[in-house]
Amino acid sequence: MVSVPDPVTQEELMRYLDGELPPEEMGRVQRALGASTELQREVAIYRAMGRELGDLSFSADPLGSLWDQVNRRIARPVGWILLVAGVLVWTLYGSWVFVTTPGSPWEKLGVGTVTIGFLVLLASTVWERYREAAHDPYRHIER
Repeated sequence: MVSVPDPVTQEELMRYLDGELPPEEMGRVQRALGASTELQREVAIYRAMGRELGDLSFSADPLGSLWDQVNRRIARPVGWILLVAGVLVWTLYGSWVFVTTPGSPWEKLGVGTVTIGFLVLLASTVWERYREAAHDPYRHIER
């Protein structure tokens, strides 16, 4: 009577290719490979996939696309200039309106104190994040 070898699972095949099988299982898989051209084909496919995956490079292109270069050299600086100029004009106009409108000095002092406190906390948080960004281990991770 001819004994039929136990079928080789996909997991066993992967472990065989990675060299993680114990010697007795390694011999069983090698015997099954010698008897089955289908298993030999699967092993060849998996090996080719492993080589191709090993050749892949996951590093980003250092120059980026053309739009990235335009954005970095023109759009971003212009956007920052317009943002800063707009906030400056808005702040000066708002301060002038705040000072020239009639109202209790205590109310103006309270609003001014809350506003200045909020701006100091915001600025300190932004500055702290800016300093930490230089040491952030995940800063070069792209999504």
